[in-house]
Amino acid sequence: MSSISHNWTFQLPTRVVFGECLSQVTSIVSELGARRALIITGKAAMKKHGVTARLTELLKPVESEVFDEVEPNPAMSTFEKAQIAVKQHNCDLVVGLGGGSPLDVAKVAAAIGNKDQSPSQVFIFPTKIASKGLPMMAIVTTSGSGSEVTPFSILSDPENGTKKAAGHPFLYPTVALVDPSLCKTMTKDVTAETGLDAISHAIESYWAKKASPITDSITLEALNHLIPNIKKACEESSNIVARSEMALGAMEAGMALGNTMATAAHSISYPLTVRFNIPHGLACALTLPVFVRFNAPAIQSKIPRLLHALGVKSIDEAADSLTKLMAEIGQPTRLSDLGIGKDDVPWLVEHGYAPVRMANNPREVAEKDVEEILKQIL
Repeated sequence: MSSISHNWTFQLPTRVVFGECLSQVTSIVSELGARRALIITGKAAMKKHGVTARLTELLKPVESEVFDEVEPNPAMSTFEKAQIAVKQHNCDLVVGLGGGSPLDVAKVAAAIGNKDQSPSQVFIFPTKIASKGLPMMAIVTTSGSGSEVTPFSILSDPENGTKKAAGHPFLYPTVALVDPSLCKTMTKDVTAETGLDAISHAIESYWAKKASPITDSITLEALNHLIPNIKKACEESSNIVARSEMALGAMEAGMALGNTMATAAHSISYPLTVRFNIPHGLACALTLPVFVRFNAPAIQSKIPRLLHALGVKSIDEAADSLTKLMAEIGQPTRLSDLGIGKDDVPWLVEHGYAPVRMANNPREVAEKDVEEILKQIL
């Protein structure tokens, strides 16, 4: 059982609506009293599958504008353009539609609203937002980031080879609509990559120093949904049962992560994504099996429940099962599979060692440990 001797907090102000719920947009928007909405989404998928058009119709009689310029791992320029759009159209509601990237941009746009603040200021640590901004509705179409229920937004910073995170209670969405039927639009690879992100969130939240009895329960429950269903969701894109299980598990993992923050595996993932264009969820999962072994001595009391959730009997089996799972859903398991060699390791160590996340890891991580961990998966 988890220790309750330490102090902890838990917060989740976001209202969650789960199920075939996109049709509830109309009543929710009426309840929020909105008149002009900005829909922030990606460049192609939602338009291609008709989701953007359907959402625009459901928003009526509220007038809506669409900002569809969000790229994977969005840059500062995208955050700035979205903020300009909010002000230009005098919006009083922001709707994020898509995966983690559109939702992250939408959260910052809503938090700033019409205030005289630049998005770049939000990403200066520690995040400062003077007052509450506009209401924000998060409509998630992937099962991975959990951004629909977290107070975080992630910025890609190519110049420095890493990412920056903003974290503030005002970044929590007002309402999250989790409609698993929208996740049918994901390809097999996107399903795999986002699913691995959710699994990483759950495991890292479970062993994080900021974990609590509440987050422990949520993360283990998340794994109970994610582990048995990720392969089926990858193989059967229209399987609504598997999609629902993945959507629920990813959301639960996000609920936990919003309170615990990430740990070392996420820290190392950032330069892997920014420099080598490795999808975020895969980048997190690559080092996760090694960290299962590395962190085991520091989480002895928590290991039995983790093993049970993973359906294994030992730490070695747990690590091996995660590597095997990655291979079974068609994902690479070694850095060399992705064109990364030993000469890249020093750069990855330098840019992947984020002190805040490393400090949240249950076992102390030195730069030499990161180097050794990366060499183990070359």
